[in-house]
Amino acid sequence: MSDAPETVRPATKRIRSEQDHSKASTKASENNENKEDHQDDDWLKEPPFSVGADRDGWETKWRESCWCGKVAFVYNDDPAGSKICHCEDCQRLHGAPYQHSCIFHKKNVRLDSDADPKWLGFLSAHGEVHPLSSTPTPLPRKISCRACGSPLMDEGRNMIMAFPPAFEWTRTHKEVKKAKEEDRKGNHGEEGDSGKGARKVQGFPEELKADCHIFYERRCVDVKDGLPKWRGHKEKSDLMKDDEK
Repeated sequence: MSDAPETVRPATKRIRSEQDHSKASTKASENNENKEDHQDDDWLKEPPFSVGADRDGWETKWRESCWCGKVAFVYNDDPAGSKICHCEDCQRLHGAPYQHSCIFHKKNVRLDSDADPKWLGFLSAHGEVHPLSSTPTPLPRKISCRACGSPLMDEGRNMIMAFPPAFEWTRTHKEVKKAKEEDRKGNHGEEGDSGKGARKVQGFPEELKADCHIFYERRCVDVKDGLPKWRGHKEKSDLMKDDEK
């Protein structure tokens, strides 16, 4: 018998669920379930939701949506800044090596008119952690889609940090062609905000690109992109080289 320590995890006992998870059953459950109707809640009238707010002078420049499409936000201005964060909180909360976020003032964002507020999810991931909620938890908080789980933004007192990978930009030449065809047909999302500001150029928008990395010492991967790498917060810590430990 080998003297080596046992490192193999014991087999997991699998328990078969009695719930039907088929697409048809899920859809039926979704339609029949008594979900909250938040349309008249006061918090929905405040930024960054602004449901029912005056639309005069508003012109959508960017649209951000979750994976399943139930939640979307629109923006009428470019971000004030953008960064890539390598801290453990961002890694765990996003399940990714780092978080790319853009900073917007709350007045420049609102819930898309096609989105249903019942799918908004709130999480205060600091101090005493609150469970994911369908109504706002204490600031600062993260906002996501309760249907598919996609993270959409971090909300603070005056600003929000949105996640550019969730923005709608033309990733392929086929999408550019489709956007141009829709533009010629006059399809600009008259029933809501969807489709407005559709880009006719392929590739990640310059306006959303990051200007630095923060908490780079805690990184999972080296990133050689020529951007400043801060050991901690921007301009409040040392600068690092791309492969510095």
